[in-house]
Amino acid sequence: MLFETRYFWAIFTARDKHVVSALRGIFDRARTAYVSSVSIYEVYNLTLAEEDDSVARMRASTIGKEFAVVDVGAEIAEEGARIHHRLRIPMADSLIMATAKQLRLPCVTDDPHFTEVKRVWI
Repeated sequence: MLFETRYFWAIFTARDKHVVSALRGIFDRARTAYVSSVSIYEVYNLTLAEEDDSVARMRASTIGKEFAVVDVGAEIAEEGARIHHRLRIPMADSLIMATAKQLRLPCVTDDPHFTEVKRVWI
């Protein structure tokens, strides 16, 4: 499964232990857990807006240790541009969706933009 930014933001900011447990369960059921480097950027950026650089670095490091990071290469960039043009959605969402399509994986998200890939709702 490819885990999208909203998954990470939910797990890092949830106050309800049942929510965290449910989110962790999705990760535990994944054969291999992937993340787009774009999601790491987004989590880092969101964290900087609400916390500080040390928390952002810790979160990015945690993601990098637990997930296989997929960088945006030319194929993903081109498919992301096609998705962005066709659906008129944010660039980050387009690139993450293109990553899921290239890997042929469902995407763990609650984002309604993700219409071109199978979703595992959080």
